[in-house]
Amino acid sequence: MTISLERPVRAQLPPTTPSVLVFGPENDKGGIPAEKVQAVVTLRVAMTRDMLGAALNLASCASYDEDPDSWSVERVREYVELEVNMQGPWRLLQDSHEYSELIHDPSVGDRIRAELRAIDRAYPEVSA
Repeated sequence: MTISLERPVRAQLPPTTPSVLVFGPENDKGGIPAEKVQAVVTLRVAMTRDMLGAALNLASCASYDEDPDSWSVERVREYVELEVNMQGPWRLLQDSHEYSELIHDPSVGDRIRAELRAIDRAYPEVSA
């Protein structure tokens, strides 16, 4: 994948997945008061399957005792969007290289395969 900041990418990309979260507005954990929000910015990030998996793995670390096969599409997408917001695409690109190797680690391989199945359900365009 070539990423260019200088001109638009003209490659054929999968359709954009609708966002499930809006970051920033005030809620019970803090945030920006609604009357102070000036704009809602949409960011589109092209991601590989391993980038999506790394994002899901990082965001779901507090849910490690749960089975990713039981997670809804919305929950998987929320986790991914949360981590894109927290880590940024460049960091996830770096993390994806290590993540792709974890599938061969007997201590976490089953978990990684389950996370990838969850990614395939939430983002079927990537798994095709």
